[in-house]
Amino acid sequence: MLLEGKNALVFGAGGYLGKHIAERFELEGATVFRSSTSAIPDQPTLTAIDATDESAVDAYIDGVAGEAGSIDIVVNMSGVEPVLYKHGKPANEVSLEQFMMPIAVDTAAQFITAKSAFRHMSKQGNGVIIMNTSTLAKVGSPWSPALTASHAATEGLMRSLSHEYGPAGVRVLGVRSEAMPDSPTIEYTFSTMGANMGLGFGEMKDFIEKNKTALKKLPEAKDTAAVFAFAASDMAQFMAGTMLNNSAGHIVD
Repeated sequence: MLLEGKNALVFGAGGYLGKHIAERFELEGATVFRSSTSAIPDQPTLTAIDATDESAVDAYIDGVAGEAGSIDIVVNMSGVEPVLYKHGKPANEVSLEQFMMPIAVDTAAQFITAKSAFRHMSKQGNGVIIMNTSTLAKVGSPWSPALTASHAATEGLMRSLSHEYGPAGVRVLGVRSEAMPDSPTIEYTFSTMGANMGLGFGEMKDFIEKNKTALKKLPEAKDTAAVFAFAASDMAQFMAGTMLNNSAGHIVD
């Protein structure tokens, strides 16, 4: 088991990919502490934590450290629902307030949880902070100004923190994934973007697979969760300041 004996915090574990990551971490032997912005009735193991509230995050991480004894892995999957910032719609239909939403929540939450976790990881002399983005951070995709800017900013943050935190033994890296069509977010995205091209969900999925990826297929959430587990493990102990490229060859670097 890749993560046996590790204590992992997964923020945004109530979401589709966050849930898969938490489950994979547990499968690999980690003790997982799950949180979400709000309580979810059918997921009683979730702790309600607003990942953009610095004081709440500090108190939560301090509490987990006191209970578990260490903070070994932190993943933040918190984010704004894409419909709120008109993801998939033309840029001219997106207001400034909507454009700023993913930066003010998704990217900001990465910063807040990373620096809070570092307080404990630096004392331990080890730890892993894994950030999440998509191919939008690297490609010029239309109809996605807000999330493109947020994911590019997150990757810049990851690179900066990797050099600042690395000397203390803390690895900061990320996973950049292609769209996962089994997730509700991508179902919405493909349907909304496809409408701009006169394509339905299935047709948009086929278009991306055939025209954008080298492998001519797209990953599912479970596939991306496995990459997170590898990134968190000692097998990746010399990986820092990098994005693991889970794009099916959409991004070639």
